[in-house]
Amino acid sequence: MPSPFSLTRRDFLRASAAAGGVIATSSFFSHNIRGEETKARVRNSKVNHVILLYMAGGPSQLETFDPRPGKETGAPFKALETEVPGFTPVEHFKEIAKCAPDLTLIKSMHSREGNHSRASYLLHTGYIPNPTLKHPSLGSIVAQQCGDPSFELPNFVKLQGAPFPAGYLGVENNPFVISRPGAKIENLDYAKGVDQDRMDRRMKLVKEMEKDFAKEHGDEAVEAHKAMYEKARKLMDSPLRKKFYLEDEPDETRKAYGEGSFADSLIIARRLVEAGVPAVECTLGGWDTHDDGFNRCKNLIDKLDKPWAALIKDLKQRGLYESTMVIWMGEFGRTPKLTNTEGRGHWPNNFCVVVGGGGFKTGQVIGETDDLGYNRDSKGNTTLKDPVGPNDLYKTIGTMMDWEMTKEFEAGNRPVWLVDKEASAVEKLYK
Repeated sequence: MPSPFSLTRRDFLRASAAAGGVIATSSFFSHNIRGEETKARVRNSKVNHVILLYMAGGPSQLETFDPRPGKETGAPFKALETEVPGFTPVEHFKEIAKCAPDLTLIKSMHSREGNHSRASYLLHTGYIPNPTLKHPSLGSIVAQQCGDPSFELPNFVKLQGAPFPAGYLGVENNPFVISRPGAKIENLDYAKGVDQDRMDRRMKLVKEMEKDFAKEHGDEAVEAHKAMYEKARKLMDSPLRKKFYLEDEPDETRKAYGEGSFADSLIIARRLVEAGVPAVECTLGGWDTHDDGFNRCKNLIDKLDKPWAALIKDLKQRGLYESTMVIWMGEFGRTPKLTNTEGRGHWPNNFCVVVGGGGFKTGQVIGETDDLGYNRDSKGNTTLKDPVGPNDLYKTIGTMMDWEMTKEFEAGNRPVWLVDKEASAVEKLYK
C-alpha cells in the first residue's frame, strides 16, 4: 500500500499545476539545471543583441530594395536616390531612405530553397532542413550565446508569428512568443485569489511533494522542473515584466513609430533590448504576393517603413545601435518576370537582406543584379557578384558576435555546430 505522500506522475503534475499558472506561463522555461552550473564564457564582442525583422512570405526585391523602374520586370514605382550609391529603395520607403548611411543592403543573397517551409528554416538557422536534426534559430543561438540563465526576462522573445524551437540547444532557449504585442499576456498574473504569500506556501508544498517523487523518478527530472517554475515565478514577480507593455511609453515615441501591431512590436523590441534581452524577432507577414503584388507590397511597406526607421533612430539616441544588430529579411525573393495578375512567384536565386547596427560596416551595397533584376553580373554571366548564402550570413553574424562556432554540440549522439563549417564570413560587412 502506498504511503500517504507517495506520488504518481499524474499526481505530481496536478500538484505542480496548483502553483496557479506558473507552468502555463513557462512552457519554454524548462531548463536543465546543470547548464546553470557552467561558468559563463568570456566573450570578446561588444555586440550583445539582435533584432530580427522577419518578412514572412518572401518579400519581392523588385518592390522593395532592387527596383527596375521603367523595365519590363519593374513595378510602377519610382526609385529613391539616397546618400549611398546603389541604395535606391522604392518610393514608399521614404523614412528608411533617410537611414541609408546607417544600413547596408545585400542584393546578392541566394539559396536553392523555393519552398516556404524549407526556405524559412534555412533563413532562420543557416542550414537546410534535416529530417533527423532540428537546428536552433538565430534568436535561440543568440539567447544561448549571449543570454543569462538567471535573467528575469526571457532571453529570446518573438513578437507575432509561429514559434521556432531551439532544437539541440534545448527548450530553455525556445522563444517566448507574444501573439498580440502590447496586449495583456495570459498566465503572467497570479490566479484569482492568489497573492505572493499564498504562492510561496504553494511552492513550499510542491517542494515537499517533490522529495518523494525524486526517490522514484530521479533528481534530474525534479531539478529541471524546479528550475522551470522558479524561472517563471521570477518573471511573474519581476518589475521588468512592464517592458512587454506600452502604457508608460511617451506619446512622442509612440507617434514616431506610428500605429499598428508591427509598430508596437518594434517599440517593445527596443524596450526589451534596453532591459537586457539578447534576442527579439518581430514578424510582418503577407509578403507571398502571387497576385496584386504592387498594391500589397505598398500596403506592407506603409506598415514597415516608419516604425523601422524610428527603431534605428531610437536605438541610436539611446546608445544601443552599435551593440544591437537589426536585420531585415524574408525566406526568398520573387521572380523578376511578372504574372498576368501583377504578382510574382518564388525566387531564391537572388534576393535582398538589409542589415544595420551591431558593428556592421554600413552605408554600402553588396552585390548587384542585371538590368532586369536577374541573378547575373554586369558581364551577363549567370552568377552573382559577391554572392552571399544564408550560411555565410550566419558565419558573419557569429564572427561579429563571437559565437562558439568551433565548439561541437551534441544532438542525437552526433556532433553539430552552430554555423555550417563550409560557410565563409562576408568581411565586407564588418571590415
